[in-house]
Amino acid sequence: MKKILFLLIILLLFPITVYAKTPNKEETFNAIKGIRNITVIEGITIESTRIDDNNIIFTISGRDDVYIKYKFVDKKLSFYGGYLLGDNNNKVVGVPIDNEYAFFLYSILENQSKIPYDADNYYNTTNIKQIINNKFSTHYVESTNTFGIDLEKVGDNKYQIIYNYYLDGEYPIVSFDSNVDGLENPATGNYSLLISIMLIAILCIGLYAYVNGKKKA
Repeated sequence: MKKILFLLIILLLFPITVYAKTPNKEETFNAIKGIRNITVIEGITIESTRIDDNNIIFTISGRDDVYIKYKFVDKKLSFYGGYLLGDNNNKVVGVPIDNEYAFFLYSILENQSKIPYDADNYYNTTNIKQIINNKFSTHYVESTNTFGIDLEKVGDNKYQIIYNYYLDGEYPIVSFDSNVDGLENPATGNYSLLISIMLIAILCIGLYAYVNGKKKA
């Protein structure tokens, strides 16, 4: 009986864990499309966001729309920043080119994921240069497997910057701060109802096991 009870509890808890940790493509895109009325730096406000088959598009107050190329494969969303120039010794020359808006998107996702803050995982101009100059690598993933960065060679000493967000990492986007208008929990759906049902089922099983044990005693 104890083995059956243990197995039932594991089976009931398993869907909660999976459901909570892994948002899908539609939920993630709906959240990104909810990014609006966000001032990323002084003078630049993202008024709204839309997504087509190839681009995440920011409508910027007082400026032309900004197109950020993306691709979605399995549980990984990759979006393209600018370019990085290196020398013959794989050292960064200057700062990343045309990377600004892709970094804004990355920083919004990183901020809303609730991942513990680590300055080394904040992929801005300074840290990208440090990652490359300290230990050159074209593929880098931080310790929680939620965010990373790739460098795709596109010419002599020229690399495309690619930000990666892994939906099945330890800190996927499961909630959004109230000060970010329109962003809602992409991973919950009827999660509260699911938890309630599962907990009630577990309590019922526990009660049954207790009563059954008392009768046998």
